[in-house]
Amino acid sequence: MRNYKELKEEVWDKGICSGCSICTIVCPMKTIFFDHGSPTTYNYCKSEKDNVPCGGCYSCCPRIETFLEKHGIGSFIGAFAAKASMDISKKQSGGAVTAILFNALKRNLIDSVVMVGQDHTTMKTYSIAVKDADQLLCYAGSKYIWYTPSLTALRDIIEEGTSKRIAIVGTPCVCQAVRKMLKSDNPVLNKFKESVLLLIGVFCTEIFDYDRSMRYLSENDIIPSEIKRVDIKKDLIIEKYDGSIIELPITKDLKKTGCEVCMDFSAVDADISAGSIGSEEGYTTILTRTPMGEFFLNSAKENGCIEADALVSTDIIEKFASQKYKRNYKRYKEIIGDGT
Repeated sequence: MRNYKELKEEVWDKGICSGCSICTIVCPMKTIFFDHGSPTTYNYCKSEKDNVPCGGCYSCCPRIETFLEKHGIGSFIGAFAAKASMDISKKQSGGAVTAILFNALKRNLIDSVVMVGQDHTTMKTYSIAVKDADQLLCYAGSKYIWYTPSLTALRDIIEEGTSKRIAIVGTPCVCQAVRKMLKSDNPVLNKFKESVLLLIGVFCTEIFDYDRSMRYLSENDIIPSEIKRVDIKKDLIIEKYDGSIIELPITKDLKKTGCEVCMDFSAVDADISAGSIGSEEGYTTILTRTPMGEFFLNSAKENGCIEADALVSTDIIEKFASQKYKRNYKRYKEIIGDGT
């Protein structure tokens, strides 16, 4: 059974790690961790040192084998333009994801949500598990622009033993990792597989390195505490609390290195995929991909938490997905030395 040494050789050393942090979560000895966005280890592995079968980290890494197949818009049951029916002051677009999760917590359909929180004075992000529906509203809005090991709260909440039905919100690489974990027959992963109920993926072109991004903002006289909302289209679009909008070009050095080889824009492995692309301003595009995702969307609609109408077209989503695939597949070939 392969262990972290093969993972290091095939992923970490090649610079294609997504940073999803799944390896740190599933390691029984807790010897893998992230240091400034890069994976490292205390250099102790029971599989290697004591010949104890494990391989959890290798089994669910999204950069092993299958990630090359994850691209395009993927299969889905329904496509909607949705918005929250409730007041969500910090919503990113239509607030639909927050509304779906609010309903799920309020109706006791899930026990907790593993997501990304943010310090609004520094814009520093962190992994958090939220159990209360009203508290969830405080974490509304997309925080998936700056890199953080977003799954680290998952292990804590599972070890706590109070959450058996967990929803996870994450980028496409996180969705790939969790889906691989759920499908794996590796017994090391069983305690995690039994606890994850719902997977929500956010549309993603790339994630930015926090430290480099803060320097870039400072160079443009932007203070993090002045920022109300950040969106990524062609440029970095920053809305400040004073109402002003600033657009900055996205420079290559801002991107997290592992994002250069990710080909999945629309989170094809999620139960529900969501983003601002494809819908009018003030709405969230929702793709329900599984019966589980469809159930949670319908429950939110039936309980008056969300409004959702059929999306007229998915063409623009497909366009973004195609562009990301072509760009990053070429980059992947360059990195592994099989291209020009």
